Amino acid sequence: MLENISPVLWVAPLSLLVSCAVTSPAEVNEKYKDVLDQRHDHYVLKDGDTIAVKLYNRAGDLNQTSILVLPDGRSDLFFMDNHMLAGKTVAELEAELKARIEGQVRDAEVSIQVTPKGEKVYVIGQFEKPGSIELTTKMTLQEAIAAAGGVKVTGDTDWALLRRPFGSPRHPDLFRIDLNDESEGIFLLPGDQIVLGRTFLAGFINYLREYVFGILPSGGALPYASLAAF
Repeated sequence: MLENISPVLWVAPLSLLVSCAVTSPAEVNEKYKDVLDQRHDHYVLKDGDTIAVKLYNRAGDLNQTSILVLPDGRSDLFFMDNHMLAGKTVAELEAELKARIEGQVRDAEVSIQVTPKGEKVYVIGQFEKPGSIELTTKMTLQEAIAAAGGVKVTGDTDWALLRRPFGSPRHPDLFRIDLNDESEGIFLLPGDQIVLGRTFLAGFINYLREYVFGILPSGGALPYASLAAF
């Protein structure tokens, strides 16, 4: 599993990208514009998907989360028991919900978030909780980082590697991205891997710990302990 990959294995490919220019969020999104438009506006629900519904302009809480599309394609929504979900786009389902509640809610605003069955992204390296994250159809890079507990203080946010096997697993796209650039959210695709290395200082200290002070005799314990504060 990708979440078990040691960050050390990524050192070589990361180092090859050091001299490459950073790709802006807009450039990444533009390259996959057609795919993203399809996922955002025309995704068709299937069995095994999970949806969350948020209703605005309504007194009380009718929001629903973790609604599973059952094998027969149905599920229960608000007052719509055993309602068919599979085969419908998000826009179609939103329209049906609005029509169902229009007598009770004027100018209702409905938002539906979809978590497709089996779709994940992976955060590797200097994150608080590296591993796999269930992907929604509109998840951004920053949302994935937040789901991973954020970046460790040792993480080099000036650049990270976005490895994207979508469409070409044998020849994935590699983007060098700046995690501090929030000019636009980078929308993620199934299988994306975000790899974050250490800052130079943190990497150097780690090197000293493992390969210098780690092999010294007992007299080297004091400087090693001093480095532990980093």
